[in-house]
Amino acid sequence: MDAEAERATTPASPILTGLAIAYVLGVLAITLLPAPWPAATAESPGGVLSIANWLDPDTWTHGSVPEFALNILLFVPIGLIAVRFLRSWWLRILGPLALTFMIESLQLPLPDRISDPRDIVANMVGALIGILAMWVVLAYRRDRESDPDRVALH
Repeated sequence: MDAEAERATTPASPILTGLAIAYVLGVLAITLLPAPWPAATAESPGGVLSIANWLDPDTWTHGSVPEFALNILLFVPIGLIAVRFLRSWWLRILGPLALTFMIESLQLPLPDRISDPRDIVANMVGALIGILAMWVVLAYRRDRESDPDRVALH
């Protein structure tokens, strides 16, 4: 059995599970509870549920670069969590996508939150970075386990 298959069948420790749950709950709190700052821009009607917002060039050319970067960073651990707790690679991608789409949809009626397609893209970039990082780590571990005498990078 390779390292990834073994890891997938080994239950996560209660501490790791608790940390993962706490992180996801923290992301939900950060994104759904009242914001401690005023919203910088007005939400387009329909938010992420409007095809027009996805096709509008202003959606992709306006917006805060630091906020975009923070959304990426916020979801890198979500990608790591997805790899650890979801067995299928499709679920590891669809899980974070469903989470970010749920968050953005729930933000629609909230007066101090903005549902924005850019957030879904940023969150998925972050999740994919986390998934890729975990994939590299697992590949490295699998390689090391298959040839323990192999010398690592010099």
